[in-house]
Amino acid sequence: MSKLKYIIFFLTLLFSWEEVFSQEKDLGFILDSLELNSKADVYHAPFYDIDKKETVSTISTITGDELSNSSFLNLSDALQGKLSGLQLMSTTGEPGTNASYLSIRGKSSTTDYAPLVLVDGIARDWVDLNPEEIESITVLKDMTAKAIYGLNAANGVVLITTKRGISNKLKITVGYEQGIKTPTTKPEFLAADEYASLYNTARSNDGLAPHYTDDEIKAYRNGTDPILYPNNDYYGYAMKNDVTYRKGYLNFIGGSKKSNYFVHLGYVGQDGLENVGTTSSYDRINIRTNLGMKLTDVITGVVDVSGRVELYNTPNLSSGDYFNLLSTTRPNEYPIFIHKGGSRETDILGGSLHQPKNIYGELNYTGYDKNVDRSIQTRFGFDLDFNEHIMGLSADVYVAVDGSNTFEYGKDEGYNSYMPLAKTDDGYDLFQVKQGAKTDDQVRKTNSDYFSNTFYGNINYDRTFREKHKLSVNALGYRQTVSTSTQFYFIKTLHAGLNANYTFKNKYVLEGSSVWVGTNKLAKDKRVANSSAVGAGWIISNEGFLEENKILTHLKIKGSAGLMAYDPTIWTYMHLQRYGDGGVLVLGENNSVSRNTLIAHREENMELSYEQALELNLGIEVELFDALALEVNYFDNARKDMITNYAAVYPDYYGNDGAYFNNNSTLSEGIEGAISYNKTFGDIRLNIGANLMYQQTKWEDVLQMENLPEGMNQENRPIDGMYGYRNQGLFQSDNLARFSPSQTFGTVGAGDIRYQDINGDGVINNDDQEYIGNTSPTLSYGIQFGISYKNVNLFVAGAGFAGHYRYNDSKYYQMSGLDNYSEVARNSWTPELGADATYPALTTTKGENNYVTSDFWLEKADFFRIKNVEVGYTLPRKESRKFESKFFIRANNLFEVSAAENKNVDPERPNSGITEFPIMRSYTMGINLNI
Repeated sequence: MSKLKYIIFFLTLLFSWEEVFSQEKDLGFILDSLELNSKADVYHAPFYDIDKKETVSTISTITGDELSNSSFLNLSDALQGKLSGLQLMSTTGEPGTNASYLSIRGKSSTTDYAPLVLVDGIARDWVDLNPEEIESITVLKDMTAKAIYGLNAANGVVLITTKRGISNKLKITVGYEQGIKTPTTKPEFLAADEYASLYNTARSNDGLAPHYTDDEIKAYRNGTDPILYPNNDYYGYAMKNDVTYRKGYLNFIGGSKKSNYFVHLGYVGQDGLENVGTTSSYDRINIRTNLGMKLTDVITGVVDVSGRVELYNTPNLSSGDYFNLLSTTRPNEYPIFIHKGGSRETDILGGSLHQPKNIYGELNYTGYDKNVDRSIQTRFGFDLDFNEHIMGLSADVYVAVDGSNTFEYGKDEGYNSYMPLAKTDDGYDLFQVKQGAKTDDQVRKTNSDYFSNTFYGNINYDRTFREKHKLSVNALGYRQTVSTSTQFYFIKTLHAGLNANYTFKNKYVLEGSSVWVGTNKLAKDKRVANSSAVGAGWIISNEGFLEENKILTHLKIKGSAGLMAYDPTIWTYMHLQRYGDGGVLVLGENNSVSRNTLIAHREENMELSYEQALELNLGIEVELFDALALEVNYFDNARKDMITNYAAVYPDYYGNDGAYFNNNSTLSEGIEGAISYNKTFGDIRLNIGANLMYQQTKWEDVLQMENLPEGMNQENRPIDGMYGYRNQGLFQSDNLARFSPSQTFGTVGAGDIRYQDINGDGVINNDDQEYIGNTSPTLSYGIQFGISYKNVNLFVAGAGFAGHYRYNDSKYYQMSGLDNYSEVARNSWTPELGADATYPALTTTKGENNYVTSDFWLEKADFFRIKNVEVGYTLPRKESRKFESKFFIRANNLFEVSAAENKNVDPERPNSGITEFPIMRSYTMGINLNI
């Protein structure tokens, strides 16, 4: 124990622990990565090599080459379904902004569940990396694997290792592909005549006279007067069916006995969906150079430099606003053109009082945005090999400097729009509803900077004694400083720790980690904590009674447990009293004096401390015939002392937030498994893999109001639970609504949603709400199938999610007042349709009764999607042809199978193409050359 103290003391001195905690700055995180060694059975874990069959850690790995058969713009989408325990849900297909939601073994909290992602040991932007520059991606899931990574690692760790050179002759790889992308789904909205007819139905339901006459509805249908009676298909007019996608890369890899190098140049680009006006475009260039040089027998120098430039040009209209205009504007709202003159000065654009924004004007005459995002990432260091002097001893030390800048500029312009009132002898009587003008001034809109510098090092001792005792011990330390142009303080982090693995006779394994961590975000006596883990394993297949077995070639059971401190939910000065704007106090005669005031926004709590993660993992690994591999792990994770505040249970006059304190806790339990089969049969090579995870997290203790109805009590229920009313279908008559329990949410009549009186008191109000479903998948799975025959290959991969619900609360489903109508409205309640209706009666009011949270709007969200398909043909290298070439066709997001009834809505992102950029399906073809 005394030696451990001396090592930690040495490391803390080396990395200036005192400097970090002497300043009131924020604290971040940094660590070195685990990378897959060139030998398939060896991991390069935190600063040391270890046989993957001798570790008790739970780890999943995939190579960059295995991800290069996809055409996604970002790396996260390419990972979906590929690694057990790694759960990804797509967000949007918009270029440059479409990173997936990422979690490892599910969500342990409602606030921060993202894992720590490291690129070559540095916490960096990663979703814009190209698969062709990546050696491996490794996911660390249990405590023995991730404890050493410090405060940010409790949610799991994703380690990305980029490619490095090899001591060999120069090898050049080059590739290019191009194709189209199209939205996976396209929402359907009603034409003007059908909308007008159903709007009359809504007025009839409200006891009002029809708004549209039969002749007007006929005019919408026939298009006899498109100015007064327009019939617009905004999606068909303003959005393309598909866009062009392109990607190219060039790699150089090689070296000599003394040096090695890897150089990558990559490009991806995609056009925008806008069919008129300024069309958006996205272009990204990635550059990387990784160099290594043996300076002496002991010292190897490493220099890594990478850069990225993103250019994203758009109309002066966000993608969300663009799709909101397409989806919410009624088909008869306005004529797009009253007069088409071909310029801002001669065009007369339509508009209305309800919607003065014209889709053509928004795309053509509001200006533009140009976004330039630049980043550079560097890493310099030395690997020290003392093996010739002290067997098994090595060390390394590195400095990393990263910087990025985001710059946005453009023009903010306007235009005029008019509402046609009536036809006149010389045209139409117009009323102006929007005014704007052209400008020649280009303006800077945003400019932000990011900078970080990191220093880390380790000492490694790895040796086998008497051919029985294999020992690997590592002491390590880290320091990082981060600053941005939007913060007035630096974010600093520092931690030091030990990792050890001991194997006896290649049969019995002990492994442990311990790291001291700290942050200056908390009070001085709460800043330092310890995270530790321990595990054990038994490699049964190495026992004498199985050693010569040709069937069961590997069998291991393992277990690990640990306790970690966690701080991403803590922000700067969270424990201190905070004051904020309290409004204006008016005093004096005739209220002639005013004074600004301050009020307490947060109470002080000097006892605030870290969240704690306590985890258990039990696993088994099996391999048969050196071909079939299976791994199954059971995990039980608990989060304690989660940070919350009194805002949820205290009245407003107590203060906006109240004090933050440690209170909530969750329990997460699950099982994950992965199976793979790899075999060659003559000219046929077969690779099959699948992974599955079942997991759910529930509240063990949660701050909530006292004396809640049992149905609203969150304890022992999923942390992603939804609470609302149980529906009993639709009222089929006004009398049934009148004599049923009183619903207190608004006027109720025939065709409205009928709710269950849970407590039986004859009144339906807040006391009748209960748990109605969960929003996060409890089951996630993936499949991969690859087969090749001679020079032809086929690869298919898919991902699926189940055990959750989606809540249909967008305007595509919940329509009222002057909202646009989607195809869902066709099956709204009418006396004729009666019990066959699947949608409430349309209304011109707000429809408050129907749109309170209830299970009427819940829908099972289970789906399976084919993520990747590739068919390729390889021309081998011959004397007359000095290179190997591969021709391929690929498809991404090819099709999906969903439990949802409505196939016009994407099962993964219900708002895709409605309020946000859609998820895209792609078809590409290309060529790769190995020279």
